[in-house]
Amino acid sequence: MFKVGGMQNSADIVIIGGGCIGVSVAYHLARRKAGRVLLLEKAEFLGAESTGKCAGGIRAQFSTEINTRLSLYSIDRFERWQDEIGHPFQYRQWGYCFLLTSDELVANFRKSHAMWTRLGMNVEWLAPPQVEQRLPYVNMEGVQGATFHSRDGFGDPNDITQGYAKRAQELGAVIETGVTVTGIELEGGRKVTAVQTSRGRVATGSVVLCTGAWTRKLGGMCGVDVPIDPIRRQIIVTDKFDDIADPFPMTVDLSTTLYFHRESGGILIGMSDHTESAGFDDSFNEDFGEKMLLTAMQRAPVLENAAPKHKWAGLYEVTPDHHPVIDRLGHVQGAYVCAGFSGHGLMHAPAAGALTSELVLDGKAGSIDIRALELSRFSDPARLHDEANVI
Repeated sequence: MFKVGGMQNSADIVIIGGGCIGVSVAYHLARRKAGRVLLLEKAEFLGAESTGKCAGGIRAQFSTEINTRLSLYSIDRFERWQDEIGHPFQYRQWGYCFLLTSDELVANFRKSHAMWTRLGMNVEWLAPPQVEQRLPYVNMEGVQGATFHSRDGFGDPNDITQGYAKRAQELGAVIETGVTVTGIELEGGRKVTAVQTSRGRVATGSVVLCTGAWTRKLGGMCGVDVPIDPIRRQIIVTDKFDDIADPFPMTVDLSTTLYFHRESGGILIGMSDHTESAGFDDSFNEDFGEKMLLTAMQRAPVLENAAPKHKWAGLYEVTPDHHPVIDRLGHVQGAYVCAGFSGHGLMHAPAAGALTSELVLDGKAGSIDIRALELSRFSDPARLHDEANVI
């Protein structure tokens, strides 16, 4: 193995993208002694894009079985993080509480609750008096009930990214930052032979795209369309705020997509803007920020006393049915994709890494049946299974 421009010029597997998904894939491949594993990240630091700009939520209360299974697998791994990874991880299992404010939401969550129970989850169904007692800061107007799952919570995105990256390196993986992939070479248009980068050519037989909101561009280098669009999401974190006592769960009003939880002594507030169109603009929209704050104060009036301190925006990597793609990259031999988590990448990172490593090394995933996440589903509307619990 030679080095060009300080970087090795060949690898058995090249992972493109150094967010939480990419480093998890690197770790799981290195853990299985997959050979020379090289991860390339275009930014100066790992997790600088969607991972570092996310809210840190980790939850299993999804409306589809496949998303729920991805979460349960991942939560198991997060709960034994220290034993497995051995690097720091701030993880607060304070739960998620979904407020149900319409007959439709109640009916949908009843169906989901039956599925969760079948999968072994212990999700509490709270009547309005129980919600009021559990969440005294909530304005109960319109609240018909709520669900609460104690194993849900939130974790530090940087801890997850750095933990996986460091453990992957300890197991022999090589991670290079500040490297832009400019092309993917194919033999006969069908077989990966190398990646072209800003620091030279790297010969390889396998490439894994963990490129989030940028996956469509990378897939296009192989002549394959991966329908993942970048959609801006915004977050506000307040100054130190003690008017809501700890521990309190991630509180979600699904009717407005408002959510908030404890963050660095203050309160993190987020909400989806359904008027957003696809694009890479990650500037903060002050007008929508005001709407977020007003919505938060309506649902939790005590937040009128909170002073905004930090504001930022990041990109969701959204597929048409709000489920990821974990699959081979179409007709291209040696190319794989693990992306499109639609805002749920951090919480699904452990499962994503394990399943992708199985797909690459064993020819198929074994831990979870991921046929529902195949790329080919987008050509058959009957195979789409939209995730309803998106915030």
